[in-house]
Amino acid sequence: MKQAVLQKSKIVIAFLFITTSFFAQSNNEIIKEAQKLLEENYIFLDKAKETNAHLDALMKKGVFYNQSPKDFAKTLTQELRKITKDKHLRFLSPRPPEQSKKDTKASFIQNLSRYRPPMLRGFKLMKSNIGYIDLAFFGGSEEHLAKIDQVMNDMLVADAIIIDMRRNGGGSPTTVNYLSSYFFNEKLLLNTIYSRANDHTEELWVADVKGIKRPKVPVYILTSDYTFSGAEDFSYTMQSRGRATVIGEVTGGGAHPTRGFSLPNGFRIAIPFARTINPVTKTNWEGVGVQPDIKISANKALEKAKKLASTKAVTYRDSFFEPLEKTLTTIENGKAISQESKNAIYKQLVLLTQTGMINESEINAMGYYYLQNNKPETSVAIFESNTQLFPDSANAWDSLAESYLGLENKEKAIEYYQKAIEMDPKGGVGENAKEMLKRIKSQ
Repeated sequence: MKQAVLQKSKIVIAFLFITTSFFAQSNNEIIKEAQKLLEENYIFLDKAKETNAHLDALMKKGVFYNQSPKDFAKTLTQELRKITKDKHLRFLSPRPPEQSKKDTKASFIQNLSRYRPPMLRGFKLMKSNIGYIDLAFFGGSEEHLAKIDQVMNDMLVADAIIIDMRRNGGGSPTTVNYLSSYFFNEKLLLNTIYSRANDHTEELWVADVKGIKRPKVPVYILTSDYTFSGAEDFSYTMQSRGRATVIGEVTGGGAHPTRGFSLPNGFRIAIPFARTINPVTKTNWEGVGVQPDIKISANKALEKAKKLASTKAVTYRDSFFEPLEKTLTTIENGKAISQESKNAIYKQLVLLTQTGMINESEINAMGYYYLQNNKPETSVAIFESNTQLFPDSANAWDSLAESYLGLENKEKAIEYYQKAIEMDPKGGVGENAKEMLKRIKSQ
C-alpha cells in the first residue's frame, strides 16, 4: 500500500516538474518571438533594445515560470511598460474558446455592426442653443464617417458645441481627422504620423466633408483620465489650433498608433509602430496627457462647459446676425434701396446660409416680416437675394412677385409669377401664381 502511494507521489511530482518545465520553456519561447517583433516594429529602437535586455534578465531569473496564460500576459505587459512607459504596448492572453456550433447563429448576429455598442452614444440640443455630442470611440468605417455627417448636420442649429471625450478610449486616426475637419475651412496640416518600420511619414490635412463646416462655432471638449489615444488626438489637435477649449482632467497619455501581431499558442502583442507629431507643438501628448485649459474633475466638466458655452453662443450668434440687422435697419422706409445695400444684404445672407445659420424658408419668413410691416422695399431686397441663393425655388419667385405687388409694380410682379409657374407648373405654388396673375390682369 505504502509503495503504491509512494509510486503515485513520484508520478505527480514528475508531472508537475514536466508541466512547470513546459510552461517555463513555452513562455520563454513566446517572449523571444515578442522580442523580435518589438525590435523590428516598436517606434523607439533604443527603448526596444533596452526592454529586450530587461526581459532577458527576467527570463534567466525564471520570473515567467509556471504562470497561467492570464498571469503571464499581465506580468509581461507590466514588464514591457517598465522601460517604455507606453500604455499602448501590451501583451494579450489567448482568446476564450469559440462558442459551440449551436451558438454559431447567435454569435454571428451579435457581431453584426448594428448590434455592437454604437460610436455615438447620443447628441442633443440643450438650453441656450448649445449642442452636445457624446462619442464612445472613433470607428474606422464609412458607416462611422456617415454618423459624423449625420450628427454635424443636426448640430447646424447650435451656436456652441460641447463634445464629450470623457469615456472615449480612442480609435481610427482617419475618423479623428474627419471630425476635426468640420471645424476648419482652410487646408491646414493637422497631424503627422511617423512610422519607424518603413521610415514613412503620413500627413493628415483638413479633409473635405459631406456636410457644412463650422469654422467659427465655439467648441468645448470634455476630458477625463480615461480619455485616451484617438480621443486625445482630437482634443490635442483642436486645442493646439485654438479651435476648442478643453475642460476636465489630464488625459491618459497615449500618442502612438498601434498594430497587433499574433504569437504562438494564441497569444498576441500590440506594438506601437508609429508616433504622432503635431505640426504646431512639434511634439505630442505621449506619457503626459492632454493638459486641459480648465482643470476640473470630470464629473463637473459638463456643467462648467455649459456655463461658458451659454455666453459664447450669444456672441457667436450676434456676430452673424448683427451686420445684417444693421444693414436692414438703416434702410429708410419709402425710399429706393441702393445697390450697395442690396449687395450687402445678399453677401450677409450668403454667409448665413453657408454656415447653416439660416435657410430658404427662414429668409422667406424674414421678407414677409418686412412686407407685413409696410416695408416693401426691404422685403424686395430680401426676396431678390433668396432667388439668387435658391434660383430653382418656385416659392422664392412667388414671394418676390408678391413683394413687387406691394410696390405696385405689376409688370415685375407678372414677370416673377410667371417664373414661379415655370418652376412649379402643376404644384401648389404654381397654382397660386396662376390665380394671382388672373387677379392682376382682371384689374
